[in-house]
Amino acid sequence: MSTHGWWRLIIDAGNSASVCIVARAQRLKKMAEKKNVKMRKFERADLAEVKNLIDQTIGACYRGVYCAEAVQFFKDWHCIDRILADAEEGYTVVAKQGGQVIGTGTIVGNEIKRVFVDPAFQNRGLGRLIMRELEGRAILMGIGVVNLDASLPSKKFYDSLGYITLEKTFREVENNKRLDFYRMEKTLINK
Repeated sequence: MSTHGWWRLIIDAGNSASVCIVARAQRLKKMAEKKNVKMRKFERADLAEVKNLIDQTIGACYRGVYCAEAVQFFKDWHCIDRILADAEEGYTVVAKQGGQVIGTGTIVGNEIKRVFVDPAFQNRGLGRLIMRELEGRAILMGIGVVNLDASLPSKKFYDSLGYITLEKTFREVENNKRLDFYRMEKTLINK
C-alpha cells in the first residue's frame, strides 16, 4: 500500500494519534533519505548480516549493564532460526546504508521484537524510523496496542516513544544470574 493509502486508511479510521504516528514516520523517512539510508522488507539474503548486527550491538551496548551470562543469553535468544521464523510469520524491516545493514526491527502480531541499530548509527533517528515503520505496519493490520520487552539500556528510548511500563521483570539465566527487563506497551489506535 502506498503512503497515500496509509493516510487515507488512518484518516478514515478517525484516529488523530495514528495520523500523528504516520506523519512522524514520513518526516523520519525523508530525513533518512537525506542520509542515504534505505528502508526495506527483510530478505532471506539479509539473514547473516542481520544476525551479525544483532550480536555486535548486544556486545557493544549490553556489556557493563548485564552479566556475561545475560549477554550470551541475548545472543543465543536472537538466533538465526528465530530471526528467520519471525520474519516469515510477521514483518521484519532492515535499514541499509551503502549496502550495509545498520538497523532492523520485527513485528509479529502485536509484539515488536528485535529492534537493533548499529552503535555507530545510534542517536541519529534511525531507531525511531524503524519503530515508526513497525507501528505503521501494526496500524495497517488493525492492531491498536503493541507490546515489547525492553532491555535495561533501551528502556529510555522506548519511554521517549510513548511506551508505558507494565512491569519490571527478570529471567533467570546460566549460573543463577538474572537478566532484568521491562514489559512495555503503547496504544496506537483508541477504539
